[in-house]
Amino acid sequence: MKKILITGGAGFIGNEIIKLIENKKIITIVDKKKDKLTLSKFKKLGIKYISGNLIDKNFSKKIYKKASIIFHLAGETKVPSTDINLDLKKEKKIYFEATTKMQNLIKYSNKNSKIIFPSTHLIFENYKKNKIILNENSKPKPNLAYSTSKLRCEQLLVKNKRNYIILRLGSVYGPTLKKRMFNLPNLFAMRAKNNLNLKLFSKGIQIKCIVSVKDVARAMVYFSKYYKKKVIFNLVSEHFTVREIAKICKKYNNEVKLVSTYDKIPYKGFYISNKKIKQTSFHYKYNYNQFAKEYIN
Repeated sequence: MKKILITGGAGFIGNEIIKLIENKKIITIVDKKKDKLTLSKFKKLGIKYISGNLIDKNFSKKIYKKASIIFHLAGETKVPSTDINLDLKKEKKIYFEATTKMQNLIKYSNKNSKIIFPSTHLIFENYKKNKIILNENSKPKPNLAYSTSKLRCEQLLVKNKRNYIILRLGSVYGPTLKKRMFNLPNLFAMRAKNNLNLKLFSKGIQIKCIVSVKDVARAMVYFSKYYKKKVIFNLVSEHFTVREIAKICKKYNNEVKLVSTYDKIPYKGFYISNKKIKQTSFHYKYNYNQFAKEYIN
């Protein structure tokens, strides 16, 4: 029987993956969380839950050795989106932790383990023009530690000839705990729900590549089961400008005002091609309009 390990599995994406795996007894989750609510939830589901830090080599050695499929979600999620007044100490920590965890995974997991790794569209964040369409073969141009570390983790998987599926995620939206509603597609929906105005920096021209957390989980589970090739896919379902996202949210709460400002944005955004993933048997099921309608109402 295949054993599934989900690192960082108590988080946003991990909770969606768990819903899609019928036999909960084959799942082990590793996460830093130790609160009673988290522990109780997984105990009720019959899922083995281990709290610990995957930077620790001895801990990693015990955790990885029996896993057949590894969904490697562990890592920092609330990261800087601009290099203005950047905390360089935190940047170094983000990079060190992400790359060290991947090095431990590669070193201590079984060579035949299938590794599903969520990278990010932000490995292209230094492209300055917003009319470019980028695909899986486009040259990465990361900037901040989050995107730089994701790219390095991709390179480590490829260099070490591991059995990987790399999914470069767009900005992931979906209903979750309030403290995880910080990325723009979620933030605007939450503000609209609470009758708060929506600020459009640089008049909302920035392009956002987005994808539902439900489609992210579906893709990760699908490719873990049915795809044997080592491959990289862009996992982006829709593109909108910030203004377009705001207008969708306003459609479901007309009391909300869109406030244009001249505040600077870190980059204008870009288009990510999803042609490659659409050539497989995986299909997107969810869209942002559907999410905004359900969440705001």
